[in-house]
Amino acid sequence: MFWTILSVASSAMQAISAYNQGMAMKAYYDAQADIQRLQYKTKVVEAKEQGVKVLKETNRALSTAIAQAGASGILTNEGSALLNQTMSIRSGAEDFQVSKLNEEILQNLGLMEVRNSKEAGKVKAQQGIMGALTGFGTGITNTYEKGLFGG
Repeated sequence: MFWTILSVASSAMQAISAYNQGMAMKAYYDAQADIQRLQYKTKVVEAKEQGVKVLKETNRALSTAIAQAGASGILTNEGSALLNQTMSIRSGAEDFQVSKLNEEILQNLGLMEVRNSKEAGKVKAQQGIMGALTGFGTGITNTYEKGLFGG
């Protein structure tokens, strides 16, 4: 009887261990997902800051072009002065669009990585549960086959 109890207890402890290992791996992947989320949010903020920087530089270039034209006695809303302003705006707008695209790409990559880590955690939890169930079942079956359950 002692060996039967010991065998069942051992099988139960192995099952608990497998379950706990699966839950620990899930917690690990969940933590990784949280870290990735923060890292990508930081990168997205940096991309936004780059966009703001581009807009400030464009505004500065535009202000300089208008001031130079005005200081030279040229009408600022005609001819080459207007063309210079338009080119400054165009260049800034293109750079700003690139920064917005980078922001969107980083945000999507971050979402994908977080989702992948969360999914890996779910899989590890399921593996832990299945390992616990199959390990316990195998242990009980082995105990039965050895005739330790009596009868």
